Formats: sequence, structure tokens, C-alpha cells
Amino acid sequence: MNKKRIKRKSILFVYTGFSTFVKNDFHILSSAHTVEKYQFAPVKGISKNAWQMFKQLFFLLIHGWKYDVFYCWFADYHSFLPVLFAKIFGKKAFVVIGGYDVCRIRNMNYGAFCTPFRGWFCANSMRKASCVLPVSKYVARKVKVIAPATKTIMIYNCVPAIPSNTSEIQKTDTILTVGLIDNERTFFLKGIDTFIEIARQLPGFHFQIVGINQETLSHKQGNIPINLCLCGRVSPEELGSFYQKARIYCQLSRSESFGVSIAEAMSYGAYPIVTNEGGMPEVVGAVGAVVERDPHLIAGLITDRLLKDGFPDEKRIQMQVSVLFSKRQRAESLLQLIDTI
Repeated sequence: MNKKRIKRKSILFVYTGFSTFVKNDFHILSSAHTVEKYQFAPVKGISKNAWQMFKQLFFLLIHGWKYDVFYCWFADYHSFLPVLFAKIFGKKAFVVIGGYDVCRIRNMNYGAFCTPFRGWFCANSMRKASCVLPVSKYVARKVKVIAPATKTIMIYNCVPAIPSNTSEIQKTDTILTVGLIDNERTFFLKGIDTFIEIARQLPGFHFQIVGINQETLSHKQGNIPINLCLCGRVSPEELGSFYQKARIYCQLSRSESFGVSIAEAMSYGAYPIVTNEGGMPEVVGAVGAVVERDPHLIAGLITDRLLKDGFPDEKRIQMQVSVLFSKRQRAESLLQLIDTI
């Protein structure tokens, strides 16, 4: 990592939820600069968001002068005023684009651009930012359509390094998928219906879903095959034990800007099978399988891989993650970018 720091800068870190990937960036920036968090509480409804924006405006008018950089995770209501403030007062504003903020899937009502009013705030956050930071090449292409004149630097999302003792746990022939499945929309968005159908076609193999809300989706569970195990939400530490044991990891989403869970599973050596959607093929590269949404064909692929042990070497799968998606790689790119302004 570059140790020749030109100046320790003051950064306002604007976010809505402090998820793992947001937390990663906060820790990276804090390692070399003075970073203050500002949470724009996520709410539903224009009037409630207007109140949040009013509070944010008041904060910026009182405190905004002391920051050199405004760093926003996602483009949305919460990023517009920091970016506008930076542009007016000659500051720098960076907006990380995660995928939802450039997405519109009308039949699922998914994506910020399903609402034109909200889409306007997303688009203008990107257009007025000093630099936009998409998390994949797929997202970068979407940004260029929305804000073609804006400077864009793609920096891949990252996953934490795995514990050194993972090799002690033996792989099982488990086929795993992970996601926060807490409503009907995410059930279909994450391709859980396809995953269940594949499990039904392969009764001799063990399938597992981690992160499904069984109470909310109880009506979906009446016809679950007996070889499919359902598990609720677990902590990141607990999740590692599931990745360690899985031989195959499936992500059969209908939209996925990057696929953090795919990279996490690969870091434990799991063989990835993903649908040809969004940024997932970038994550998998040449060490996994990119497939069309055909349960019969995917079932055949799984059977072929497991019965013939047709997997790349686990080290090769892990290398794909360590080279492209390590925290070190993202840290070097982000800190170098901040140093150049």
C-alpha cells in the first residue's frame, strides 16, 4: 500500500446502512484519513425523506466547510446534497455505485429508477459528482448511460480474507446459496425458485439455502423437497462455516451488480455456478460456470461436476478472489484516488 501520504484529509462518509461492504470502505479510509460518519436514516415516503434531507442540509451548512472530501455509498436521496454542496464550494465528492441505484426492473418494482422522482436524485448525484466509483464493469456501463460526461473509475467490491485454519474443514457435496430472502420480491430476484426446482430434480444431493426468512415465506415452503435445508439469517462469522463445507455455490439471481456472496464462497474454494446476469460473470471469470436459467441443464451440470469431481483446483478458485477482490486491492485503489486530489 502507498505509504507516502501527501496530506491527511477530512472526509464526510455518508451512508444509509452500515453493511459489511460499507464498513470496509470506512475502515480503509480511516486508516489514512480523518473520517466522520453521517447516516441518512433510510425511510419510505417522500415527506419523510424530505425531512431527512432538511436535517442533512442543516448539518452541511453548519459543518460542511471543514471537510475536504464527501464520500457517499450509493446514489440516492442521501447523496444529492453532499454532492451539490461539494460542487458549489469547490470540494470533492465521490459516489460509490452499488447497483440498485442504476437499476430498473419494472415487473418486480426493483431499482431506484422505478420511481422517476427518486431516479432524478440518483442521476443528478452521479452527474454532479467529482468521480463515480462503480463496483463492477457491468455497473460502470450502466453509469455511462445515465451520466456519460461524469468521470468514472471502476473499483471492484472486496471480501475479507478468510481465516488461516479453513483447510482443516473437509468439503461436503453440499450445493449452497446465500441471500437475505425476506420477502416475495427477493425470493424471485435471487432465483430461489430456480434453486428449489434444481434441488427437486436432484433428490440424491444435499441443497442448502442460508438467509431465508421462514416465517415471512412460509407459504412458499409447502412443496420444499426433503433434500433442501432452509436456514435463517446468520452472522458473518457463522456464514463462513457454511462456505467452508460447500462444494458448489449457486447464485441464480435475476439481477446482481457484483455478487459479494459469490466472491466470499469462492474465497473458501467453492465452485461457483451463476446465471448470466449483471456483474456475476466478472466475479466467476474462468474458474466457474456461467449458465442460462434452465433448471434441467443446471442440474445436469451439477451432477457432472460432483460425480466426476470435475472442479478446478480450489487454490485456483481462491486466487481469482485474492487477485481481484481482496480488501488490500480495494484499499490501494481508494487511497491512491484520495491522495491524488
